[in-house]
Amino acid sequence: MTGRYIITGGPGSGKSTLLEALHNEGYRCYSEVSRELIREQLSRPVGVLPWNNLPAFARLAFDAMKRQHEHAIGRNGICFFDRGIPDIFGYLEASGYPVEKEYLEAHAKCSYSKTVFVLPPWPEIFVNDRERPQTYRQSVALYHALSRVYERLGYERCEVPKTAVRDRAAFLLSFIK
Repeated sequence: MTGRYIITGGPGSGKSTLLEALHNEGYRCYSEVSRELIREQLSRPVGVLPWNNLPAFARLAFDAMKRQHEHAIGRNGICFFDRGIPDIFGYLEASGYPVEKEYLEAHAKCSYSKTVFVLPPWPEIFVNDRERPQTYRQSVALYHALSRVYERLGYERCEVPKTAVRDRAAFLLSFIK
C-alpha cells in the first residue's frame, strides 16, 4: 500500500506529536519544515522569519517541502507529512498575500493522497514558544484558512478527534487501511 498523507491544522494542535507516534509505529514521516527553518533563521544575525517577511519565508518553506515530496516519490509504503505545500497557501492567504503561480503549478504536480488529516484547535494542549509565537486565536484563524484552502483544492478533509495521541494515531491508521 502506498500513500502520501498530509497532516495539517493550526499551530499547537498536536501535529508533531502525532507524527512522532506514527514514526514510532514504523511509518515514514516528514517533519514540519517551518520549525526547522525558524530554528535555522533565528541563529542568523538577520534571518528570514515568517512574522517579519512571510513571502520570503514561504519561499524557503516551499523549497524544503518540494524536496520532501520529491524524496517521498518512488518509495513504497505509506508516509506522512507534517504540513504540505497547500499549507503555504493558507498562511499566505490568511495574511493577505497572493499565492505565487509557481507554488500552484508545483502543487498540481504533487502526488499527495486526496485525503488530508486535519487536527482541530485544542486549547488544552496549545502552547506557543520561540518557534511558534502565534496566539491561540491566531491558531484558530489559521485552522480555518487551511481548511478552506484544502477544500478549494479538492481534498477530502478528515478531522482527527481530540483524543490521546495513541488514539489519534489509531484513528488515522484505521482510516487509511
